[in-house]
Amino acid sequence: MARFDILVHVRRYEGDSLAATVALALARRLDAHVSGLHVASLGTVAYSTLETVVFQVQEADDLYNAALAQREDWARRLAAAGIEGEWLVAQGEPVEAICHAARWCDLVVAERPQLNADAPVGWGLVSRTVFGAGVPVVVVPETAKPASVGERMLVAWNHSREAARAIHGALPLLRKAQQVLVLDGAEQTSLVGARHLPALDLAAYFARHGVNAEFRPFTVTSGYGAGILDAAHAMQSDLIVMGVWGHSRIAELVLGGATRHLFQHSDVPLFVAH
Repeated sequence: MARFDILVHVRRYEGDSLAATVALALARRLDAHVSGLHVASLGTVAYSTLETVVFQVQEADDLYNAALAQREDWARRLAAAGIEGEWLVAQGEPVEAICHAARWCDLVVAERPQLNADAPVGWGLVSRTVFGAGVPVVVVPETAKPASVGERMLVAWNHSREAARAIHGALPLLRKAQQVLVLDGAEQTSLVGARHLPALDLAAYFARHGVNAEFRPFTVTSGYGAGILDAAHAMQSDLIVMGVWGHSRIAELVLGGATRHLFQHSDVPLFVAH
């Protein structure tokens, strides 16, 4: 019986899917049920003339039916990996479909194309999924070449709510990891009118929950995102756990930030939560 549910967005079912490869690797570590979701295009019927709408509706139906026909291929792939799962097909806006299907899952896995350094971050498919899914998301950069996933994990800990949510979600993986390195950054300034708040002791929390981790103070002179990625490369991490958009997406877009840098430049999968 599966004890964890993973939803993976399969952008293209032709050929290999990097997101699916990562999802299946995670499923083997977690004894998880994996739902593959492909979202077929609905076309541009709303902007069509009456003469062409019938052809576009037919094309949309053909795309949907072709995606449904991939169920047996997906089942064979799951069987070869010894994993339980199912094949899901929706039609229309991908983020809406992913967030709907994520309601009964513990984790979403989605591939993210890398963008130019000056391209905006925060309104793409994966970014909007992070905000809307309600569960953590594993962001798989298209440049990733994961020989393993979840064996050597880097945790970016800045005492924020977002980082805590990511760590809670990653706990089943952290327990099973061969190596966990925590970059312990500066505590975030509280915005509430309270004094003498209890310390957020992550080391004690990990000890209670069976996570063996090394803690390392994390200070950088410039660029937290670059510092996190450098540390991940140094330990040959195969998964970075972090909170994202501790500031608003507007601030990330205008001023930059760790989320923006890692979404644009990381070649390591990111386990994120907001």
